[in-house]
Amino acid sequence: MQPELTRALPLEALAERALTWLSCQNDWLLVLDNVTDPAHLTPVLDRALSGRVLITSRLGTGWHRLGARVLHLDVLTPAQAVELLARITTGGTDRHDPALEGAADLVEELGCLPLAIEQAAAYLHQTRLTPRAYLELLSRQPAAMFDQAAAGGDPERTIARLWRLTLARLTKVPHALQVLRVLAWYGAEAVPRTLLSPLAAPAELTTALRALAAYNMITLTPQTVTVHRLVQAVTRAPDPTDPHRRPTDIDQARHQAIDLLGQALPPDHQDPTHWPAWRTLLPHIDALAARTTVDDDGLALLLNEAGTFLHDQGAIHRAIAYHRRALTDFQRLLGDDHPLTLTSRNNLALAYQTTGDSKRAIPLLEQTLADKARVLGADHPHTLTTRNNLALAYQEAGDLKRAIPLLEQALTDKERVLGDDHPRFPRLSRRHLPTSRREQTSHFPLPPGGAWPMMKP
Repeated sequence: MQPELTRALPLEALAERALTWLSCQNDWLLVLDNVTDPAHLTPVLDRALSGRVLITSRLGTGWHRLGARVLHLDVLTPAQAVELLARITTGGTDRHDPALEGAADLVEELGCLPLAIEQAAAYLHQTRLTPRAYLELLSRQPAAMFDQAAAGGDPERTIARLWRLTLARLTKVPHALQVLRVLAWYGAEAVPRTLLSPLAAPAELTTALRALAAYNMITLTPQTVTVHRLVQAVTRAPDPTDPHRRPTDIDQARHQAIDLLGQALPPDHQDPTHWPAWRTLLPHIDALAARTTVDDDGLALLLNEAGTFLHDQGAIHRAIAYHRRALTDFQRLLGDDHPLTLTSRNNLALAYQTTGDSKRAIPLLEQTLADKARVLGADHPHTLTTRNNLALAYQEAGDLKRAIPLLEQALTDKERVLGDDHPRFPRLSRRHLPTSRREQTSHFPLPPGGAWPMMKP
């Protein structure tokens, strides 16, 4: 086809010569890579009739108009992904090669996506870094690494550059990029579609999800949305040079992701009918907690609620981790005396008490009771709750000398302040101790003005 003419003729003339050649020859194979719109191929396919055409694209719809047979390609298996990484990096397949240390973790982080593995492997081959070292770079500088091509490689073939083209097309669909940025903060597990309902009107949200699915940015079912972990990683990696990943937009999406989860949390931790919903949402709370490196009051509320549910479910060590994180955030953001800080401290103490760790639980409860009495007043329902909790902690530690007088005081105060049958204290007496001891706070997200919701009495 006279390649020497590539510099002598303009692009339009070269394209016409190529089409003329295809129309006159037989038994050829034409590969068209990363096509963004099937309509762009009509002028080519109308004239190229005597060979075969292989098209690659992120777009999953519209190909029926061309009479094309669509083959959906899945990601590699972990074993295949490690093998591909090894072949490009070292030229071999020995998984125990020291140069491949961390290979399994890297391909998992990249979601076994061939293009991402090829990009990483080429970089490793050139720099002689191990996969473990690449992972560390990726965690510190995700935007730079996703956009980093090896020397001699095509800079337009990096993950970030290729997806930038897709995101540019999605800007034409209202709410599509906003929805994708929010989903990027959740886990790789299925997200209920109802969780996203507040983002847009039903018809507009459906259109946005359909567009994202058409470009294979998400996997859509009638009830759920799933996003590949690498799509999530690239989408939430801020890049001031990319108009679709501006730091302010990504940070706003994180706040929206937290608020949406707050609105979706079931109202009652102990109602078994709500447990499936809790279990569906927990992986996304986990992901948000892992990916949020700054203190966030909304996230602290989520963690407090989730910690309470996990406590009720017997997952006590996870509950303690959640309550510790929530308490730390509340203390830094709101101060030691804020009602939410006091509630969070109470709940952490109860989690310690459940494990039998009275040495940690009792000092926390003693401090919380003193602070609540000072800040909220001795007769505030939350103060009464903590007084009751401390009495029970003394009893479980075998310290009846302090437990009995405090229980008597709790009973007297409860009857005087709340009455005999208040639902917060089920029939408190010296012989019958209450079983519902955990405070709860409203899990609704903060309003725009930042005012805190009232705690449940």
